[in-house]
Amino acid sequence: MARSQLLKDAVGGKESIENILLRLKVILADMENENIMNWVNGELEGYKDKDNLPPFRILKGHITGTYLVNFQFQYTDAPVPLENLLSKEQIDEIETVKIYDGVATIQNILQGANAESYGTVVPTAFCYAISKDELQIAGMKVKIASNQLNGIVSRVKSKLVEVIMELEKEFENLDELDIRDQIRESESAKQVIYNIESIVYDESIRVGDKNKINKSIIGHLLGKRG
Repeated sequence: MARSQLLKDAVGGKESIENILLRLKVILADMENENIMNWVNGELEGYKDKDNLPPFRILKGHITGTYLVNFQFQYTDAPVPLENLLSKEQIDEIETVKIYDGVATIQNILQGANAESYGTVVPTAFCYAISKDELQIAGMKVKIASNQLNGIVSRVKSKLVEVIMELEKEFENLDELDIRDQIRESESAKQVIYNIESIVYDESIRVGDKNKINKSIIGHLLGKRG
């Protein structure tokens, strides 16, 4: 069976990811599956439903900050020795950054001058709350490296190709952007939907399970990071 132009465009790289997502959105809408549409809309517009974030968008950042040691030595934009203040689990929570931006926004960030300074600012109130006399923290930021953001873009591209290939196994003429009649006649449509869910959510269909960070004291102090 001949490959669709949609797949060729996704692989070729000349068309933007946003263009591929918009065309795919029209096709996938015929499946009437909320999880799949949440993924498409999330990649296009950013994830508004904070609980339905694919695992590949949850990253580990690098904590840097401005702090004073023993009232004498000041460090700026330096790694913060949080091991003296918090447990390993608490540090892991702070390092965890969820990327909600749409894929086009991420690409714009990568093309900008501040690609290497992307990250999450830790609230000042939290910095003060954990400070001690020997280590006083004025501010902290959890930085995400540009190669991590590039990794998200690459994963989205790969998933687009996988989704289109999955659709091609079952449906014809994807370039017409209309598979409603074929879905009605297909006995395996439900399996295709399940397979696509598995692709976009890294085989973790159980979305909506909030990260434990929300229930911890640190999660409360950090606010709406997850």
